[in-house]
Amino acid sequence: MKTVIKYYTNNCAPCKAYTPAFEQVASQTPGVQFQSIDASSGDPRILEHGVRNVPTTVVIENGQVRKQTGAMSVDQLRAFIG
Repeated sequence: MKTVIKYYTNNCAPCKAYTPAFEQVASQTPGVQFQSIDASSGDPRILEHGVRNVPTTVVIENGQVRKQTGAMSVDQLRAFIG
């Protein structure tokens, strides 16, 4: 199963602006698991995925990891997810 992870922090303005697009795509994309992880939480995936800036979106599919930093529009996110 394809997994999409959004890394964010609560005090990040671009993260807040990106959230509605992320949630819209999540609600309209069946068969894909969407997660949001606070980058200040200490979750081990933060280091595993090399997150240094937020927002960062990671797509994991068939063991392959793709990463995009920055907020995206609905169309950009859909294209990134593939």
